Amino acid sequence: DVTYGWWAGNAGVTNKSGKFIAAHIAHTGLIAFAAGGSTLWELARYNPEIPMGHQSSIFLAHLASIGIGFDEAGAWTGAGVASIAIVHLVLSMVYRAGGLLHSVLFVGDMQDSEVPQARKFKLEWDNPDNQTFILGHHLLFFGVACIWFVEWARIHGIYDPAIGAVRQVEYNLNLTSIWNHQFDFLAIDSLEDVLGGHAFLAFLEITGGAFHIATKQVGEYTKFKGAGLLSAEAILSFSCAGLG
Repeated sequence: DVTYGWWAGNAGVTNKSGKFIAAHIAHTGLIAFAAGGSTLWELARYNPEIPMGHQSSIFLAHLASIGIGFDEAGAWTGAGVASIAIVHLVLSMVYRAGGLLHSVLFVGDMQDSEVPQARKFKLEWDNPDNQTFILGHHLLFFGVACIWFVEWARIHGIYDPAIGAVRQVEYNLNLTSIWNHQFDFLAIDSLEDVLGGHAFLAFLEITGGAFHIATKQVGEYTKFKGAGLLSAEAILSFSCAGLG
């Protein structure tokens, strides 16, 4: 009997957690397909003699920022770009197949599943313990993504616009600097500080995720807090699309 408005995230699938999962998997497939297809399209028409910004390159520029497609001196090689695009296209088919399975064959509500682990992820918008349990797992995945980025920059290297080349970056885990940059993060001009912020964020998200999984809802659970959780779910999904 949830009465959240249509704008409150995923309120439309209140009693259909299986369909909720299917929709998210399908959205992931669409994102992967767009990334892979657009990367191949940009690669086919890319001219290394013209700046990327003048070619409306979005996906190639994103790969270049993490040191893919260019050598350490910043010269275009294209190495690995096509492979990454094809992997995204293959994964998009896997995701869409998973979405179809959850839509057609699997149960519409996870609490009706015969798998005990699956029933833990049933959606009960009026159950604060259920909501915080699911939120905790989301935080864990975001923390792992931050770790991946930090380690990629440390081992492989990312593009440094200050020198116009790819270099390995060791994160600067200076808590004072991180705290001081929370209101002027657009002015940060050090990759070490950027990676330090991600390292700290990884610790914060994984710790918070473990806390939410292991504990129950803190404070009074209200309709507005529930609506906030639903809206946060939608925002996290869009964030994944933008960062992916």
